[in-house]
Amino acid sequence: MSEKIASQASASGSPGGMDAARARAPVTDRVNAEPSILNGMTLTEAQVIAVASLAVFVVIGGLVFAVTGLWQVLMLLSIFGPGVTLWYASTFLQRVKRGRPDAYYTQSIHLWLAERSLVRPKFIRHDGWWEIGRSLDFSLASALEPNADDLAVTAAPALASGTAPRPALLTPQPAFTSAHPSSS
Repeated sequence: MSEKIASQASASGSPGGMDAARARAPVTDRVNAEPSILNGMTLTEAQVIAVASLAVFVVIGGLVFAVTGLWQVLMLLSIFGPGVTLWYASTFLQRVKRGRPDAYYTQSIHLWLAERSLVRPKFIRHDGWWEIGRSLDFSLASALEPNADDLAVTAAPALASGTAPRPALLTPQPAFTSAHPSSS
C-alpha cells in the first residue's frame, strides 16, 4: 500500500513527496464523530435501540408464551425482533440525519425534554431580557449630561427673558495661562 502511495507521489512530480504525506494524513473533520455502522446509525444509537426493542420483544414473547405455551415464539421474537427493529430504525434515522450536522437530532431531543422539564438543560434557553436578580438604586445616566428637572427649573426664567443659560457642566473653563500655579 505504501509503495502505491509513494509511486503516485513520484508520478505526480511533487517535490519531497508532499502528496504521499497528504494521502497518509487522517481526515481531521471526522476525528470527533462517532463512526456509522448501519445505514448511518452509530454504535451508541444501535445499542440503545437494541436494548429497548429486546425488552419490548421479550415482554411480547412472554405474553405469547403465557397464552399459547410455545416457548419457541419467545425465542424467535427475542432474536429476530430487535434485528428487524434495528434495520427499520436505521433507515428512519438515516432520513432524520440527512443534511444535518453531527449530533443534531440528539441535541434537539435534549432541548425538547428540557422544555418539558424532564431533564436538566445543557444549553442556555432564554428568550427575553436578562436580569441580575436585584434592583439598582442608582441612575445609569451620565454625570456629564444635565438632569431634565434641573434644566426645567433653570430654563423657565430664561425663557421669559429670551436668553437661555448654559448648563453649569457645559460652560467653558478658563484656559490655564501660568506654567506653575505658585509663580504668580
